[in-house]
Amino acid sequence: MRIEVLTSGIWQTTSTIIESAGACLVIDPAYFPRELDAIAARTAELGRIEAVVFTHGHWDHVMGHAAFDAPVWLSRTLEHSIVTGHPRAAKYLEDARDFDSRWYVPRSHGHAWPARRRALGDDEVLSLGSETLRVMHLPGHSPDGLGLLAGDTLLVGDYLSPCEIPFVDDIDAYRVTLARLIEIIEQGVCEVIPGHGPRLPASEALAIARGDLGYLDRLLADGDAPLPRAADVVGMRDHHLENVAKLRSP
Repeated sequence: MRIEVLTSGIWQTTSTIIESAGACLVIDPAYFPRELDAIAARTAELGRIEAVVFTHGHWDHVMGHAAFDAPVWLSRTLEHSIVTGHPRAAKYLEDARDFDSRWYVPRSHGHAWPARRRALGDDEVLSLGSETLRVMHLPGHSPDGLGLLAGDTLLVGDYLSPCEIPFVDDIDAYRVTLARLIEIIEQGVCEVIPGHGPRLPASEALAIARGDLGYLDRLLADGDAPLPRAADVVGMRDHHLENVAKLRSP
């Protein structure tokens, strides 16, 4: 199994290609048209694309699907939001339209959810070429989070990034997800690929996971906490205050 990661110019957003026996998955293709062209070209060099996979529904992870003639695999939670017209799914698309309009990003296929979709359940096993991959439901950052275990490599979406602190949607779910990720990594994962930032050795990913869990535990206990990292990154303090505000809201 071959795993390659291409990194976008926005927020070090990762686009991962997993290939086995000529069959490819593209996870979170992002974000600008020339970057999507490069991802599509590399996938064509490696083989045929079986599917695009969304780790969650946030706009910076989902807009690239139209560059590929392939179905999209996504979590059951995101599928339900799309089918039922949930406001959260609509906001994801509106956020993409807003960003593209603000920064003059051409999006020839528009801003829409893919028509061909397959909803994946927790602990589902996927076949890719001669390999199998395991699906994990990872709520907390968003309710529709999805991770993949591909051999000894773990793809976690917007968790465990060295570039940013936790962006919390549900603090209790986020803590459960971190505990699960820690357990999985300790069982023999060698590498972790976050949705933003570089590929991580297991030891570094574990340190981030434990630091994030400590940060959230401190928020619950004291109502505030020092940032676990990235304190010098513009906007992280504001995200921390958003975490605090969510904790205090009914």
